[in-house]
Amino acid sequence: MSVRKTLVVDPRMGMAGDMFSAALISLGAPEEAVIGAMERAARCLGRAEVSAERVETEAGPGVRLRIALEANSPHLTASDARRHLETAIGEESLTPEYADFARRTLDVLISAEREAHSGGRLDFGTLTVTPVGIAHTPYLHEAPHQPERSVGGEFYVEIFPEFAAGLDGLESFSHVYIVSYLHRYRGYSMTVTPPWQQREKPKRVGLFASRSPNRPSPLGITVTEIRRIEGNRIYTGPLDLFDGTPVVDIKPHIRSLDDAEVGNDGWLADSDHLRLHKEGIPHSHAGEEAVLHEAQDILLDVMGAAKGLEALEIDLENVVCLTPVSVGGGVVRFSHGTLPVPAPATTAILKSHRIPHVSGPVDVELLTPTGAAILAALRPRWQCRGEEPTGRITGLSLGTMELKLLNAVRVWLR
Repeated sequence: MSVRKTLVVDPRMGMAGDMFSAALISLGAPEEAVIGAMERAARCLGRAEVSAERVETEAGPGVRLRIALEANSPHLTASDARRHLETAIGEESLTPEYADFARRTLDVLISAEREAHSGGRLDFGTLTVTPVGIAHTPYLHEAPHQPERSVGGEFYVEIFPEFAAGLDGLESFSHVYIVSYLHRYRGYSMTVTPPWQQREKPKRVGLFASRSPNRPSPLGITVTEIRRIEGNRIYTGPLDLFDGTPVVDIKPHIRSLDDAEVGNDGWLADSDHLRLHKEGIPHSHAGEEAVLHEAQDILLDVMGAAKGLEALEIDLENVVCLTPVSVGGGVVRFSHGTLPVPAPATTAILKSHRIPHVSGPVDVELLTPTGAAILAALRPRWQCRGEEPTGRITGLSLGTMELKLLNAVRVWLR
């Protein structure tokens, strides 16, 4: 039986996913095996050409990967990513230990993307929305996607005292629009599979062609009956809101202006699910999934890492990572706008996995979401950087950016 090796990683200049695969090649993982696994994984998305470049540096010889990827789509849904990963794992016949590492890495990324898109803010300025009250409903843990016609319990909106004077005259109307802030939203993607489509014919539609509560600006609007108004409370018909949902505005429904005779049912026409909503029949919805943004090379990096670790027979229970991990600085530009480094998904990983890190030493993105996910999935012992580690084999991988400082990841086997 061969002896498992201890891997030591030093991301003093951060790390991208491809840099980790290159580092494993520099330690002796067969180039053909690692690159082959990456290119075969690319078939799920399109095609890729990956090459390894040997470079002499002041710190010694290193390896840099060059990746040219032609992808069918720049984004991957969580379910598609998991399905493609399982296909790639099967094609490479990865042993369970390293297959689980690959799955862990992808799960870390999916969780980070979900968290990032539930709290990220881009550079379009800040909009201030002032809550005017709170919705009270029987729904503490689950709420319907549309108001249910026949449901027990009390529904009312409690207007804050400073806004109570705005209720004057509202009692003359029979129905009202409740504009709410959906505070339990879970992040968003710009295309969604409506929940019931999982039981009918699966079809993705644009977010703005759906009524998903998970949106860039998670505002809800509900039209409901006014049953009575007592003081600063509007007692209403059923609402599709969690108890405690902030209400940001109240508008009266005006029959002569709010023409209910116009419009159609769009792509929902003749849907069995639409019939359930129209008839007020209670039913369930499956949850929506996260989307991996800027995801062209995620599967390649994950499979390259898993294949290289397996080829080197790395002991995944005994990995060491030197800290702090450098994340860089400045801003990063991507499809959703411009954000400060580290990117939201990277920040989510650093926080949830308690990775010791530091800003700088240059104003570019050094630690990418995939690089952070690989570090988290390795579940290493975090060890403060001191004297340079010793090992039987030393490796060096290089990033694609040329910086004033050597843009490299150092690795050791011992």
